[in-house]
Amino acid sequence: MKTIIETIGGAQALLDINFDLQKCFEERLTDSHKTFLQMIRILEGVQQPLDRPYAGIGRKPLSYAPFMRSMWAKSFFRIEKTRGFINRLKSDPNMRLLCGFEKVPGQATFSRAFAYLSGTTIANETLDSLVKAVHVGRVVYHVSRDSTAIEGREKKPPKKVKPPKCKRGRPKKGEIRPMKPKKLLERQVDEPFEKLVKAVPTMYSCGCKRSSRGNVSFWYGYKLHLDVSDCGFPLSALVSSAHIHDSQAAIILEKMTERKVQFCYSLMDSAYDAKIIKSFIESRGRVPIIKPARENRLALDPAKKERYKIRTTVERAYSYLKENLIPKNIYVKGYPKVSFVLMTAILCLAALRTLQYFIL
Repeated sequence: MKTIIETIGGAQALLDINFDLQKCFEERLTDSHKTFLQMIRILEGVQQPLDRPYAGIGRKPLSYAPFMRSMWAKSFFRIEKTRGFINRLKSDPNMRLLCGFEKVPGQATFSRAFAYLSGTTIANETLDSLVKAVHVGRVVYHVSRDSTAIEGREKKPPKKVKPPKCKRGRPKKGEIRPMKPKKLLERQVDEPFEKLVKAVPTMYSCGCKRSSRGNVSFWYGYKLHLDVSDCGFPLSALVSSAHIHDSQAAIILEKMTERKVQFCYSLMDSAYDAKIIKSFIESRGRVPIIKPARENRLALDPAKKERYKIRTTVERAYSYLKENLIPKNIYVKGYPKVSFVLMTAILCLAALRTLQYFIL
């Protein structure tokens, strides 16, 4: 059975069927080169211009389009280090032509371009534009939601100092105690979407997750939250601190996804089993299908059980991301750079799903 890259790379989806694509390149194009070329066409068709405005002083800034292509290439061909990618550009003229370089820049130039691109929202905007363009006039029936661990390479965060607690019991005469704030999920229901996204914790922290077999694992780094459609197309992505519980990102992702597509069902595992999440989804006119967290709660009816099986699409999406697109070791440090690397991999997955299900 052919892989996705062999299927997409063997199809002539760029130019007229009579045109020989090989004439434009010095060496033989592999299926991976052809697939990457079609991915560039998909992503650059919805991406905003990347040229940095000239301030009128000093040397004119470089065009960032080749560097953005380089980030996609590093993710698609799974090249972890910039030094290794530079060596690949020097030895592979087809790759150099695909990225748009006449002369291969140095490592410092790549580092400055990466720092600039990671400080922008170009990756999130490109994903939003692609999702809206692909799903215009379409209804997504099931949205599957889950999270995964992302290990970092930074120093361990310092331990938090807990604030002093008030004395137990009734307050003294004349003593005024602060009111208990609302729970986080209750605040997320009423707060606007922009404020919710800014309030997501993004510091490097320690995370804990229990697998389906009951094994508990710990890691230091971040957590990637993802919404995918029935065919595994990534609709929304959110990168947060590792210590954030999965349920704290459910309402944010629900609001994020409903701004792009129309969908009917929200599928989640037992980590999202909360009354506030269920009532919020129902208030939006959709049906939540969440696996019960406790045995004494009502089990899913047969129809919902059958629909819940579709939730494996998000697990397969994470599996493909970690095996083929996300680097095995993320060497960059800091939330902006780590999230940009993850969003680049998600963009590559979105382009592959577009070519697989909506074009070919």
